[in-house]
Amino acid sequence: MSDSYFHAEEAVLRAPARRCYELVLAIRRYAQWWQRVQFEPLGPEATLRPGSRYRFTGAQLSGTMQVSGMKPWRRVDLHCIAGDLLGPLSWEFTQRGNSTVVRYAYRGVEPNSESLRRAFTAGRGLEVYSDMLQGDAFVGMRHVLEEGLDVSGGDVFEALLTLRSVRRFRPDALPDATLRAIIEAATHAPSARNAQPWYFLAVRDADVKRTIAALYLGAWQQAQRYTSEIDADADIKDRPDYPRMIRSVDVLATHLDSAPVIVLALLDTSQLGPMADGRGTILAPQSAYASIFPAVQNLMLAARGLGVGSTLTTVFSSVEAEMRAAVGIPPHVHIAALIPLGYPRRPFTVTTRKPVGGARTIVSIVPLRRSGGKN
Repeated sequence: MSDSYFHAEEAVLRAPARRCYELVLAIRRYAQWWQRVQFEPLGPEATLRPGSRYRFTGAQLSGTMQVSGMKPWRRVDLHCIAGDLLGPLSWEFTQRGNSTVVRYAYRGVEPNSESLRRAFTAGRGLEVYSDMLQGDAFVGMRHVLEEGLDVSGGDVFEALLTLRSVRRFRPDALPDATLRAIIEAATHAPSARNAQPWYFLAVRDADVKRTIAALYLGAWQQAQRYTSEIDADADIKDRPDYPRMIRSVDVLATHLDSAPVIVLALLDTSQLGPMADGRGTILAPQSAYASIFPAVQNLMLAARGLGVGSTLTTVFSSVEAEMRAAVGIPPHVHIAALIPLGYPRRPFTVTTRKPVGGARTIVSIVPLRRSGGKN
């Protein structure tokens, strides 16, 4: 008698097959829609492709999956190559009008653990896992797709070209796995002497966020008064986008605690070597902050790749000492930046910036010359 198991679970989602397909490929986005099973990519890619591998743990199963084939917008073929289960599976997408039938099919998988063999022998097969698909995965997919949330897979150029300051956030919480992936990406940035002199404090507690927000609002109001007194924005206030930008900054300042997560990017002066003295005074600011702001940019790009919005702000600088004291940060650790994180209220689009080679952005490529030699 064969232990092979054939079964399929399906759901109808109000979304085009292409978006369903793209969501399934975006492996680093799985925590956004599949909460009770954890997935860990076994490579640097953000989007699955043939040969990609990932681990899964949950629903009383664990193992390693490999992508064995893809038919764009129609099907993703998988193969369990290690763990409790072995054999082929697939995601399948059939569009019907404005909706798509999404199927997760077991195509002859076999048990590879004693507990799973007992379940197969008792005729229960993968009932628990099937319950997870219907009650967790399909529910999460429906939320992401039908609410119009971003489903991109995190291509680096897409992230670069669509990264913008997000100051208005949806109330949806960030999954732990998503936040961890964002912070981990930040820590892969370069730093002077490779000292990695950073810490990232991710604040979710409502009371702590309110404390930070109150201090931030005071600093913003102080900055507004200063800007008005000396006309500090004279060089940009006539631009057509200036009023909207100021309104957006004001919304952030008055509602900072509504961001699901507030990240404080911290610079530890005790790890800066000759760039700081023993009292925590930074002696070489360019070098010191070059050891934290690449990590902040990594964090924001990783967030964008996972559909999460962010903005970098240093408005708090006038109340930095009070903010450090409020959250228990020692004096020798500077708050270099504050970055709110959350899913944006409006979709990402390609940003408009000065053109390369335009009147205000000059690009010059000069051939190198060897001293005393020919070109």
